Amino acid sequence: MNILNVVLGLLCILIAFVIAARSGGLRDRFLWGAVVITGVGGVALPRLLPGDGARLVLIVISLAALLLLLRRQQQRQRQQ
Repeated sequence: MNILNVVLGLLCILIAFVIAARSGGLRDRFLWGAVVITGVGGVALPRLLPGDGARLVLIVISLAALLLLLRRQQQRQRQQ
């Protein structure tokens, strides 16, 4: 596994922690969305696919989804 995949995977985990810290508890859909995106797209699927390129694409997609989730969470908190 190349270093870029590792760094982006760690960034996914960090963003998931930020989302979890801002969540309203275990019933918050943003928290569970972050857990699913990180678990499936950032950890599980990249390990199953051969080649660093496919892994990198999945991790980047997961990172983009997490950033979108974080942005929506921030917008929702501003409205409340």
